[in-house]
Amino acid sequence: MIERASAVILLVRLALPVVAVCLAGCMGAPYPTGRPAELVPGGSSVEAQVQGRRLHWVESGDADAPPVLFIHGTPGSWEAFADYLTAPALSGYRLIAVDRPGFGGSSAGGVEPALSAQAAYLAEAFAELPPMIVVGHSLGGSIAMQLVRDAPDRVAGVVLVAASLEPAAEAPRWFNRLANWPLVRRIVPDSLARANDEVLALEPELRALWAGWTPPETPVILIQGMEDSLVRPSTADFAESVLHSDSTVIQRVDHAGHFVLWEQPERVIDAIHTLAEP
Repeated sequence: MIERASAVILLVRLALPVVAVCLAGCMGAPYPTGRPAELVPGGSSVEAQVQGRRLHWVESGDADAPPVLFIHGTPGSWEAFADYLTAPALSGYRLIAVDRPGFGGSSAGGVEPALSAQAAYLAEAFAELPPMIVVGHSLGGSIAMQLVRDAPDRVAGVVLVAASLEPAAEAPRWFNRLANWPLVRRIVPDSLARANDEVLALEPELRALWAGWTPPETPVILIQGMEDSLVRPSTADFAESVLHSDSTVIQRVDHAGHFVLWEQPERVIDAIHTLAEP
């Protein structure tokens, strides 16, 4: 028994660096980090109680302008969109970047793997706003589409960037399962462990999202890098097969990966403008 335990511990020690690198897919993302006042001068940091839990978001721009809601992936925070909140090209909008449950200023209470619950939090938090343009990156794109399903009156249009949409493509990988072993989980950074909880639940959540639902003609622009190693490029094909063809635009971006959100922000900004046109 001692020899077996030692072998397991050795395996964990050898595998941990690989697991950490695999799980950290977005941890090295090229965006600034810091306090809201530093990253978004003149912006507002807001906390609200929504269905018994605290949600945090940062917003900027004209409070009376058309609202744009940014939803980050996993792991992540509102900071993923800090540069968008200060972009001169978006000065004509009310820009809102939210910390999803379990992350950033919304970390208390842990993650909420159910896409429908996350969409419900957002629908209630911003119920007083006009219909929003919703920008979702990675798992944030899953939630954006859940919001379209559950609260279509809250959504004016959707920009999906490297979005997790295809159930079969989002099945947990070997490192996700290994990271859930108790011995490994104890030494994985908390933000990565929380992200892994979401990833482990994502495939059945996406199956539930698409089951028995015909998406409405809500305008959608999908931006998918053809060299994305985290969200498979086949997601663009899946989106073409399930979304309303007359209201969906698919952009397959050559030589781009999962970080297209930060490497080609002009694409996202142009998509927002397109959806905002009357």
